[in-house]
Formats: sequence, structure tokens, C-alpha cells
Amino acid sequence: MRITIDKAGRIVIPKSIRERYRMYPGTVLELESETEGVLIKASEQDPALIHKQGVLVHHGSESVNIDTAEFVNRTRGSRDREIVAEKPEE
Repeated sequence: MRITIDKAGRIVIPKSIRERYRMYPGTVLELESETEGVLIKASEQDPALIHKQGVLVHHGSESVNIDTAEFVNRTRGSRDREIVAEKPEE
């Protein structure tokens, strides 16, 4: 994908990329210099959804747009890895 830098030095991240990586207005990005060019990535931020007493609660100011199936699969995978890590070696 090719994009162009404008006269003010700005770039526009295409909508398909913003949606894929959940970049919304106000998302903080990190810019890293690499040997082959520049890497732009979303900065680690507090999640908008947190667990409180076993229930997911939204605490962010923006609306949440998540892929529910992906979220459930990721959560299950994390839980499975924790269970395996807790199992004593035989």
C-alpha cells in the first residue's frame, strides 16, 4: 500500500488499516526508526474493557468496537495457557 506525505509532513492511515488495528481519533501512536524505514504502531494503552468481579466492564470514554469471536478466542487461549502453566510437572 502506498501513501503520500503532505506539505505539512502528515500522512493519512487508510481506513481499512485503522479499522484492522482499532485506531480511533485520539489513539496514541509510537514512531520507531528502523534500518529499513519507519515503524508506526499503536502505543500500549489501558484496555477499554476490564474484568470486575468476573464481568467485563467498559471504562473508556469511546465506544467499543470489538470482534467478539476474536476476543473470546483470545481470552480462552490466555486462560488455557494459565491452566497449563499451573499444572505441576509429573
